[in-house]
Amino acid sequence: MEKIKQIQDQKMNARLYPIYKRLSWDLLFYYSIIYLFLLQEKNFSASQILLSEAFFTTSCLLLQIPLGLLIDKLKKRNSLIFANCCMCLFILILIFTQNYIHLLIAFFIDAVGYVIKGICETNILYDSLPKGKKRGSLYSSIDGGASATYYIIDAITSIIAGFTFVINPYLPIILCLLINVISTYLSTKFKETYNNTNEENKSITVKQYFKELKEVTRFAFTSKRMFCLLLFFGIVSGLNYNLTTLRSGVLEQIQMPEQYFGVIFAMIQVFAAVCAGMQKIIHKRFRNKTLTMIGMPLAIILVLIGTLATGEMNTIKILLITILFILTGGIKGSHNVLIYRYLNNFTNKEVRTKLATIRSIIYNIFSIGISLLGAWLLSITNASNTIIAIGFASAVVLAVLLNYMKDKVGLNPEKYSTQDLKYSTINKKKSIGG
Repeated sequence: MEKIKQIQDQKMNARLYPIYKRLSWDLLFYYSIIYLFLLQEKNFSASQILLSEAFFTTSCLLLQIPLGLLIDKLKKRNSLIFANCCMCLFILILIFTQNYIHLLIAFFIDAVGYVIKGICETNILYDSLPKGKKRGSLYSSIDGGASATYYIIDAITSIIAGFTFVINPYLPIILCLLINVISTYLSTKFKETYNNTNEENKSITVKQYFKELKEVTRFAFTSKRMFCLLLFFGIVSGLNYNLTTLRSGVLEQIQMPEQYFGVIFAMIQVFAAVCAGMQKIIHKRFRNKTLTMIGMPLAIILVLIGTLATGEMNTIKILLITILFILTGGIKGSHNVLIYRYLNNFTNKEVRTKLATIRSIIYNIFSIGISLLGAWLLSITNASNTIIAIGFASAVVLAVLLNYMKDKVGLNPEKYSTQDLKYSTINKKKSIGG
């Protein structure tokens, strides 16, 4: 009877997850206008905004282990409900922010919710899928479809956000809050995927938690495959995170009207949706060169955008800058699905939550570094020069990393070391990814 209930709960989660992710993967009505909202309505400088993002990512970094321990105590479902409540509180504080301290408090609460969501959401789906060699493919199919739909919804809400911002800057923020309330409700409908008598549901001590985390950390840094994937994930995800502010800075520099911020962001998200939906085709086409085709073009595009944004503007330059920004959306869409598939390959349920904590730590370290570099550059130069410098530095780092990864990632299982397959549930079968 317990086994039947477990299967029913897993099926429920698998059905609910796409609906939840379409509204809850990230903040809707938010990213296309938040830079303008903080700059124009709350009167913060561009450098202050990027520094607040560095504070956010620093908070995420410091909270990874404490919140990882909290998740082990509360379990994924309860933790996810708490995280969505935090996101609601974050938006509420943002609406009433009067000074920079208020802004930092808001971003700290945002960090709490963001970290928990990052650890729990993908694991809830992966834990709910049947074990076997098709698990990774099934995961990417469900997650990719939900991601594609999210990007379309995000595109529509971004257009609405841009035009409602012109009417009243607070309108898109209020709409964002309403969506988060719905997300909180949906998160209450998830089920834990094991019963109370199951060994893995028993509470663990702080000592046990750190022992397990230490073991998984050792694996992450001694497995050359996992180490390379984590570094790549950190760099590209850090760039994508900071690109939101850098993009808004460039658009403001070239004097793009506020209402078109949302339109451009919408086009970016539509292309992201297309590429997220095409992730299987992209993976099959490029195989072990997939990450190269994601990383290097992103860095090169940033340099090109900054170069075009320098000097006098004309219609052709503005059109090219818009097209290049749209291309970054495609890279983000494919990366956000494929990298999680590669990171989850050759791992079991017990290790994935701890690995998600390590993954988030790596991501936050790179995001902090890029945010601080961007904030410093914005304090001494303009947005176009800033994005050129960040793009060039990223291109150099990625070139070195991708060259190192050639014989360490994207191999058939029999070519990996015992350490690489330490937590594998597939062993010695045809590779299905990174």
